[in-house]
Amino acid sequence: MKKGIAKIFCIIGISIFLHTVYSALQHRKYLRLTDQPFKGVPFDIVVECIISLFLFAWGIINSQFLIPIKASTHLAKKSFDSYDYRPNFTVFNHRGKYLNEILNK
Repeated sequence: MKKGIAKIFCIIGISIFLHTVYSALQHRKYLRLTDQPFKGVPFDIVVECIISLFLFAWGIINSQFLIPIKASTHLAKKSFDSYDYRPNFTVFNHRGKYLNEILNK
């Protein structure tokens, strides 16, 4: 039952956010028609956006679609030497061969 309620909260959060976007666009259009300067979004639109954010976040967190990350299961299969192996950082053209020539003189 909790998953169903969480999905409903997600849908409500998204629909309120879409209404917030529509309200903001309508407010901008109203300001253009009345030749008023844009000073910011009205407070009620900001509050509506914050409410939609919290509803959507609550729905996502409680929907139980999140899978816990367990690194120990993946890391248990690897040996310790495989952690330090990085072939992209292997350099064969370095000053070691020149130092070898100098030291062997």
